[in-house]
Order: sequence, then structure tokens, then C-alpha cells
Amino acid sequence: MTHDIMKGAEPFFFASPSHTTLVILVHGFTSSCHSMRELGEKFYKAGFDAAGILLPGHGTTPEDMEKRKWTEWLEAVENKLNELKTRYAHVFLCGQSMGGCLCLYASSFHPVSGVITISSGIKLFDWKLRLLPLLSYFIRFIKKHDGPDIKDPVAKKTEVHYDLMPVKSIMQLQHLLNKLRKRISYVSCPVLLIHAEQDHTFEFKNQALMFRALRSANKKQIVLKNSYHIATVDYDKLTVQNASIQFIKELCK
Repeated sequence: MTHDIMKGAEPFFFASPSHTTLVILVHGFTSSCHSMRELGEKFYKAGFDAAGILLPGHGTTPEDMEKRKWTEWLEAVENKLNELKTRYAHVFLCGQSMGGCLCLYASSFHPVSGVITISSGIKLFDWKLRLLPLLSYFIRFIKKHDGPDIKDPVAKKTEVHYDLMPVKSIMQLQHLLNKLRKRISYVSCPVLLIHAEQDHTFEFKNQALMFRALRSANKKQIVLKNSYHIATVDYDKLTVQNASIQFIKELCK
């Protein structure tokens, strides 16, 4: 069964024949390509092709997402990487939240020029998550009572996402994080970790945990002071854009 894609959630591909660098952008859990589109546009203007992936079960309905496994999300990243990598001299993965987790996991198996994570993590610290296996027998969805975790009220209002989180999908995210914790030390490419101090989803202490776990000789951290979780569209989005572009340009010299 096919599902209509929500307006604004659509995947994108900004490309020019003259570009030799590609950035694959991956959105987060229950989010969509809307959260990565402006960053993709900035990459394109900076001289990089930008491909935004819509992960399976996202940008359609929570019921569609509920049926998906974390391995399907990973396969979407790997398939796009395998589809496009031979066209470019340099290929980077850039992910927001769960998208960054997928990028790191993929890069532990596939050679890439570098990875950028924005508000990603390897651990969710909410103790209530331990109740999910039991809860899944009684409740299918959990409502986001405060909407998306964005500080800027204008961006918060226009974000294209699900208001409901499938309980089974949260459990799939946990499976991904369990796998990533075991694989992150195998990531050897350059990595840029960007995280907001006021992130309410992947707590800020994840940045230090990830930095220590990475084997990469070239790894950098950027701390955001005026954003929440979805930093690509929040008050610090220019910092995210500029730091990401600089990171890529330095590696493509």
C-alpha cells in the first residue's frame, strides 16, 4: 500500500554537473525532509550536491511508520549512498537526531569522506522508556503534547512532523541505539558533532559520550547555546550551516 507524502516532507536532490562533492542528508525520528531542506539548499549554494532522504514510514502517517523496522531506515541511507557514491570525489553523510545515528552506523561499514551529526546520541536517558515493551501491548501511539522540540516559535509552528509517536517505533529507535553503541568505535572517518545544550530529546551529555567513543582521529564538537533539539531550523541554524560547510570544505581541499 502506498501513502501520500505530507506537503513539505518530500525528498530533495539539489545537483549541478560541476559539483564533485555530495552530502546525503537524513532527518530524524517522526520528522521529515522539511527539517533538512534549508541546510541542503545552503550546501548546494556552497558548491556541494545535496540529497535529502525521506526515511520509510516518515512523511506519510504514524500508522505507516509503526510497521517499519530500524533496518529499513538504515537500508534507505545505504541505498542512497550506493546509488550516488561513484559519481563524486567526496561523499559526506549529515544527519539530524536519529538521522545522525543512522549516518554514524552506516559509516562504520561504508567508507565516506566524513559525517556530520546534529542533535544525535547513543543513549536515551528517560527511565520511562523501560516500560515500553509492556506499554506496547496497550498503547499504540504517544502524543507529543509540546510539539516538536524547537525553541523558535515560528519554526516550531511550521515543522512538518508527526504529532504521534508509535510506541513500536520508539522501540525500534532503541534497537538502533543499542547497535550503534557497539559499532561507533569502528567509525574512523572525520566526524563533526553538533549539539544544543538545551536539547530535551537526546540530552546534551550524549555529545561527550559520542566524542569519547569515536575512533576518528579527526573529530570536532560544536555546542549550540540558543536552540533545542531540531537545531537545523532553530535559532542557531546559521551556526549549524556555517560549521557544516566549513567542515566539508576543509576536508575537500
